[in-house]
Amino acid sequence: MEDRWNVLFQGLFRMLVICLVLAIFFPVYEADFTGKVFGQTEPVVCLVGEDVILPCTLRNNVSTVNAVKEAVEWQKMDLTQKDVHFYTDSRDSNMDQIPSYRGRTSLFKEELRKGNISLKLTSVKLSDAGEYSCSVPSLHRNEKAFIQLKVGAVSQPVISIMGPKDDGVVLKCESGGWYPEPKMTWLDSDGSILPDGPIETQIDSEGRYTVRGEVTIQKTDNNKFTCRVNQLQINQMKETEMNIPGDVVTS
Repeated sequence: MEDRWNVLFQGLFRMLVICLVLAIFFPVYEADFTGKVFGQTEPVVCLVGEDVILPCTLRNNVSTVNAVKEAVEWQKMDLTQKDVHFYTDSRDSNMDQIPSYRGRTSLFKEELRKGNISLKLTSVKLSDAGEYSCSVPSLHRNEKAFIQLKVGAVSQPVISIMGPKDDGVVLKCESGGWYPEPKMTWLDSDGSILPDGPIETQIDSEGRYTVRGEVTIQKTDNNKFTCRVNQLQINQMKETEMNIPGDVVTS
């Protein structure tokens, strides 16, 4: 009888050791079952007036998690009043929403059961730029995914002929309403950058930039010149091409 008890005790001891090892090396977190939120590491870029989607997904280690009955919260981190969109009890609840976002935010309700808790933001404004957080407070109050939104504004450059100068003619280019501040470049018909004249930049009350520049050109085979304005941060470029009449450019 004593031997049987010894065997039973040794068996229980081995099981306890195995459970302890598994608990140390393979811990089971609540998130494995309830899910975590995942955003996008790269910034989301859009232009003023466009609609944009801020991506966020609720999933566990294996698959997406149904979010229909969960609370979903979107906030803008650089504001004192942070609430951008709140969903709970299977409906939107935006009583405390930032006024400038009213009527412009929505979730993809039909996609919630697939774990898609992305936010759609319509008619984007320059002031919408910044860092947003996505969370499911009904599961993890302090766990958030962060998404950076960059907002740009662009316009088409306009070229005009100012008049003759020395042995050439002066062209002027102007493009307004840009954000962030853009760069202007002149090119000839071969795509070579021309040495430009003075570049003037102004900023208006809304924070948008107007850039103006001049270049003195000489007669070429086809008298075709391009004013290019670009902004690398938002990966935007606008250009206007002009063919100058031969009789305007002196030989």
